[in-house]
Amino acid sequence: MKNWQQYGLMLCSAALAVVAVFCTACRLPELHMQDAALAAAGFILPGGAKEAMEHGFASEETTATPAPAPSSSALPPSSNAPSSSSPSSAASSAPAGALPTKTLDETVTGSIKEMSIGNSGIQYENMWVKNTNKNHTIDIPAVLSEQPAVKIKKDGSVQVLIYHTHTTEAYAGSSRTQDNSLNVVSVGEEITKKLEAAGIGVVHDTTCHDYPSYNGSYDRSGETIQRNLEKYPGIQVTLDIHRDAMGTQDGTRIKPTVLVDGKKAAQVMIISGCDDDGTLGFPNWEYNLRLATRLQKSMSDLYPNLARPLNFCPRKYNEHMTKGSLLVEFGTEVNTLEEAKYAGQLFGDALVEALNQLT
Repeated sequence: MKNWQQYGLMLCSAALAVVAVFCTACRLPELHMQDAALAAAGFILPGGAKEAMEHGFASEETTATPAPAPSSSALPPSSNAPSSSSPSSAASSAPAGALPTKTLDETVTGSIKEMSIGNSGIQYENMWVKNTNKNHTIDIPAVLSEQPAVKIKKDGSVQVLIYHTHTTEAYAGSSRTQDNSLNVVSVGEEITKKLEAAGIGVVHDTTCHDYPSYNGSYDRSGETIQRNLEKYPGIQVTLDIHRDAMGTQDGTRIKPTVLVDGKKAAQVMIISGCDDDGTLGFPNWEYNLRLATRLQKSMSDLYPNLARPLNFCPRKYNEHMTKGSLLVEFGTEVNTLEEAKYAGQLFGDALVEALNQLT
């Protein structure tokens, strides 16, 4: 009898375990599956990846749901900021009559976690690539061995276009502004200076694409790219310079930084899109990836940990318009402007090194 009682207890325990697993599986979407996997992942993932999963922070630019557009009611009326399409145009403040230089009701509140994001995804030597595609893998050394469709000429002609789809993205204290001395345009200007000093022709187009309407920014920046390609047909590389925004579910904001030569820089993330399922109308994405991996390696070699893992993802972001198109994120909304501009200088060094190998 005792054996039968023990057997019965074992059956009941097994049944309860099955029910518990079933209930947990049903709740996985609301529990965020990464949390369920965290215990196992913690044993095999490097610190940066484990912390990313544990805190559940996500990038504004690469999440499936776009970041909400700034409310037009929160912004004072204004005419659009003028564009600058001449080669090597300097960043400048908005002229009289344009949007006042102020925070657009998007001040950051709550706690801030400063950290260096890295060591996640696929590693090759000292560089990392995060692949979020379902149908495409990446062999990093093989991609590095393939020639990009970029041929740089140092004959005074424009070879690089720098522009900003989300032009008003700014930094700590003023997360969105049309003052180009405070937003991502100032980062683009630092990159521009590095290219000019190296004798590489560049146009820095400061057209504002995300004000007064945030929605449709990529359509408008696509028009800016096309206008510049028609004006400067020798353009080989187009760089869309952004700043990211990252946070955890409890409202903590993520500030990615790295120390370079005793000075803090915002970390940088390159995004290279992929037509993963063939529906994006993006047939030449592999050429962008070739350039992206070379640039990622250049950054990693010159300034270890400056680069977050290269984001190889199933998105387009206007990268279909040339075979040398990339989107690059500099810090987040809680990095300082000085950290972002310093990152622009360092990235500019890595960019020059990569492009000098493609002359």
